[in-house]
Amino acid sequence: MAEAKKAGCIAGAVALMGAIGALLSGIADFGGLFKDDPPAAGSPTAAAPVPSQPPAAGTTAAAAATVYFQGHLEFGRFNLDLNPPKRTGDTYIVGGTGGVFESYHDAGKLAVWTSGGTPDSAACGSAVDERGAAYISGVEKGNHVCGRTAEGRVFRVDVTGVSDRIDGGVTGDVTVWGK
Repeated sequence: MAEAKKAGCIAGAVALMGAIGALLSGIADFGGLFKDDPPAAGSPTAAAPVPSQPPAAGTTAAAAATVYFQGHLEFGRFNLDLNPPKRTGDTYIVGGTGGVFESYHDAGKLAVWTSGGTPDSAACGSAVDERGAAYISGVEKGNHVCGRTAEGRVFRVDVTGVSDRIDGGVTGDVTVWGK
């Protein structure tokens, strides 16, 4: 009986801490003005490292790459070498208004995937090797943006939305593979 009461107290304390954290997070967000912080690693939109999906048609992979980060991001400015991604200093990748992606201070190289299907790590890495740039524009909903971070991690953004509003930007499902 004492054990059950103790477990109930612990569960109640954990729930209270979660509620306080959510309240403080909402207050600190000031109504959504700051989009630089991604969901916490334990939130439903962030996933633990898992093997990547099968290679895209026409590609081969010696071994499946390990996922370093996977989750949905509302782009502000993110350093994708961090797990979870967040803004640090002047080194970040931004997905901004009108479908523009830009890398600041060598945070990475970017390329829009131009072939069919969804690229895996190897296919994205090849696309960046062939035509990677610090600035790309014209990105639309449904596009895949491939990239390589400053530390050499290959990533893919599956674009789920593009805004033309001045305070808007790109939203997408992001996969960053390990080195």
